[in-house]
Amino acid sequence: MKNFFFVMILSAAVLSGCASQPPGVIGGGTSLVQCGDVASRGHLNVLSINLLFSETKTRDQRLDAIAEFAKTRSVDVILMQEVAGGVLVETANSALNLQGKLRDQGGEYDLHTAFEVGLPGLLTLANATLSRCEIDFKMVKKLPKTSELEFEGHEIKIPRNVMMTRLNIPDFGNLNVYNTHLCAKCSADEMNAQLDVLLAFVNDAEDFFPQDNPVILGGDFNIDRLRTEPFAEKPFYDKIIAADFTDAYAENRILDNLCSDTQAADTHCTVGVSNLDIGDSARRVDYIFVNNVDNVRESRVVFNTLIDPSQPTASDHAGVFISIDLP
Repeated sequence: MKNFFFVMILSAAVLSGCASQPPGVIGGGTSLVQCGDVASRGHLNVLSINLLFSETKTRDQRLDAIAEFAKTRSVDVILMQEVAGGVLVETANSALNLQGKLRDQGGEYDLHTAFEVGLPGLLTLANATLSRCEIDFKMVKKLPKTSELEFEGHEIKIPRNVMMTRLNIPDFGNLNVYNTHLCAKCSADEMNAQLDVLLAFVNDAEDFFPQDNPVILGGDFNIDRLRTEPFAEKPFYDKIIAADFTDAYAENRILDNLCSDTQAADTHCTVGVSNLDIGDSARRVDYIFVNNVDNVRESRVVFNTLIDPSQPTASDHAGVFISIDLP
């Protein structure tokens, strides 16, 4: 416990210095970030979306689409992966860009960014969480590096992370949200190592903050439980479920029927359903897992343009939206 406490304090100090942004405040020091309506309405709305760092020409329009969705659907928490910054992507932080667009629409969101890979100043990638509820604590855990890229015969190890954001919901209490992006094109052993560290981090953090409130774990897991090549990915999905999490989107649906055909994408798939990844195999790799949640009010895959042409394109991934009841 002492070691974990030290890591927690150190992580918070590092993040507050270089990887996160404080909430907006007015003259008297009162936060502009307010979500007093959440407790009164009795539910929390969450969106997870991989932003696709490499597509810069359409980024502004894609962020507009996300901001419009957040306003229309009263999204309280946005979990983002592939947040980008640097000269090569023409922005300091694409999560800050989205925060500004949300503000322009009258929505104030607190922001926690956790950079994980890249060349500072040129190209950096991050996970980030935007919240209408004030963030009163945050920390990050680095995951084991994996060999996902090869350059001139050399394997390049890529670091990834899982970030914890503790929300303060007025008249309700605190709620912990975790956001991650697990390795792609890695081995089964590497995926297993990352998942072990992630779940241990969540377990330690929840032990340190004992409570009965909901816990949210979302992001791009790069795990499709039906995929068998180059290795079976179902054991990794099952490991998350065995850690007392529930796949929120799968609630009240037949699990084996969700994105079951890699050659024929359906409304449940999150990859192979965007006009930015036409031709890719259909997969369901983006999830929002929950714990201590009695009822999932609503769950949808959004921004899946090839399946639902009325949906705008936000990324090469579709997003996952859920609404959960608060106890």
